[in-house]
Amino acid sequence: MPANEPETQAEILEEAREITLAELTRACRVHADWVMELVQEGVIEPVTPNGPQWRFTSTTIVRIQKARRLQHDLGVNLPGIALALQLLDRIDALEQRLRAAPAVTTSHDETE
Repeated sequence: MPANEPETQAEILEEAREITLAELTRACRVHADWVMELVQEGVIEPVTPNGPQWRFTSTTIVRIQKARRLQHDLGVNLPGIALALQLLDRIDALEQRLRAAPAVTTSHDETE
């Protein structure tokens, strides 16, 4: 890849590093104003909220893409996006707990 081309989304995610607001907007093809609205709504959170420049984890790209699809495809407003993503996070956490839980087998002793 030539040095003057921007990093691709896959490269940013593979590196699992912190990215700037400019890198985030470029990777997601969104405006900085919309990202700031997502921060205000609690959809995403900068790693350095009080620093001179916001930095985000590279996994924020996936979250912004989900938010963008909810808004674009379903017409969901920002509070709705925040709620939907919160519920999706809870579902993911519950699914992880189920996968991590030991398999429960039930056997009925018919001689009781």
